Amino acid sequence: MDLSLKKKTAKGQPSTNEEALKLLDHPLVDLIMSYRTLTKLNSTYLEALPRQINRRTGRLHTSYHQAVTATGRLSSSKPNFQNIPIRTEQGAQIRSAFIADKGNVILAADYSQIELRIMAHISGDQNLIEAFNNNEDVHRSTASQVFETEISMVTKDQRRKAKAINFGLIYGMSAFGLAKQIDVSRTEAKQYIDGYFANYPGVLKFMEETKEKAKSQGYVETVLGRRLYLPQINSKNKMLQQHALRTAINAPMQGSSADIIKKAMLDIQAWINKEDYEIKMFMQVHDELVFELEEKMAEEYAKNLKALMSNALKLSIPLEVDVGIGSNWQEAH
Repeated sequence: MDLSLKKKTAKGQPSTNEEALKLLDHPLVDLIMSYRTLTKLNSTYLEALPRQINRRTGRLHTSYHQAVTATGRLSSSKPNFQNIPIRTEQGAQIRSAFIADKGNVILAADYSQIELRIMAHISGDQNLIEAFNNNEDVHRSTASQVFETEISMVTKDQRRKAKAINFGLIYGMSAFGLAKQIDVSRTEAKQYIDGYFANYPGVLKFMEETKEKAKSQGYVETVLGRRLYLPQINSKNKMLQQHALRTAINAPMQGSSADIIKKAMLDIQAWINKEDYEIKMFMQVHDELVFELEEKMAEEYAKNLKALMSNALKLSIPLEVDVGIGSNWQEAH
């Protein structure tokens, strides 16, 4: 077993953060990581959420804020509904505590790969647009291109790496960052990125032009023309400038996603008000809207909600919405 020192803290002490522990070869590492995860879930949610239940309504009520995030996304606080975990099995169980009243169900409607779709629209890259218009699995399509293999022969590992590339490049990820995320050498990661841009030249052109435009005008724009200012884009501090350049690439995607879901929320509320339906739109979590409605009308309302979200804004490729229904939030996923 290798227990040699892998990382140090800023004060020179042995580091025990997640990254450092993962480098150690010892069976206790998994137990420590599991303990930390469970402790955080317990203190952040199991103990904290019940204390925030409103005595009058018997429910949790979050506060949404319009002007906290730089991209214009809504943020949530007291409690924060937007960071309730879903990726781990134990974390996802927290969502099962969000239940519907008797006779009602929870409906969750989630935009599918919306930021990649916005990238396809903004960049105008024909290969990316074609993949979405043909209703292809865009991660498998990217894997096929990057790894030069038939789409039917793409492995799970290749798709996983392609997914990391697709989303990583939207966030301005470097070869070093990609290498770290998918556990390959920096040289190999650079080859993957080069292969990606060779097959999606429109994306590369968009990124380069966006950086230059951001430097000259000091802001980027969403698809609806909302400006996202970048005060550090011409900073003499290279670290601040590099961060601003990465933000310049990602902000139009996240900002446009925020615009689209807000437009969808307005359209849906107008529809609910017009028809006087018994539907409560009670939660927004990034690209997802969550509703409580009558069980007997759920299937019918689901079709209308999906159509309203899909048509919130017309892009060069369709907006896809995944809808789930259940007695609680977890079941609706």
